Amino acid sequence: MASPASRRRSARRAPIRLAATLFSLAAALLACSESAAPATPPGPPVEGWVTIRDQRVAVEIADTPAEQSLGLGERDDLAWGRGMYFPYAQPGFYAFWMKGMRFSIDIVWIHAGRIVDLTPNLPFVRGSNGPTVRPSRPADAVLEVPAGYATAHGWQAGDSVTFERLPAPGR
Repeated sequence: MASPASRRRSARRAPIRLAATLFSLAAALLACSESAAPATPPGPPVEGWVTIRDQRVAVEIADTPAEQSLGLGERDDLAWGRGMYFPYAQPGFYAFWMKGMRFSIDIVWIHAGRIVDLTPNLPFVRGSNGPTVRPSRPADAVLEVPAGYATAHGWQAGDSVTFERLPAPGR
């Protein structure tokens, strides 16, 4: 049987043990909730999302002629799950090349919210602009993703594509 002094010490420690237990539980729940949330792949700020076959890709948007001309040039890589989206006001047979690129990509040609063509594993050629490619059908948007990404997710002509532009910061 515990002595009265032992019971008093135990009673004084009970709130401390309870607080420690609650803190540990809260920390564990926070860790679980953060790991369950989909993470944005590393890279420049996300300006929008493209969804194809339930696969969301965080994208930068190249809307100006200067951004479209540079594209992914002068970069060393593109993280898996990231891309660059090129919207166009009118459908056309837009030409793409690998100027200044240092990694291979897949190009997804889009018209009216559907994939109309794919150019998988377009290689960069060191010291060169590489091949120039165009879609087989007119496109009003283009998505560039890391080489192998489209195939890994089973994307094909006819798949539905949704594009969501995020509000600009400060608006």
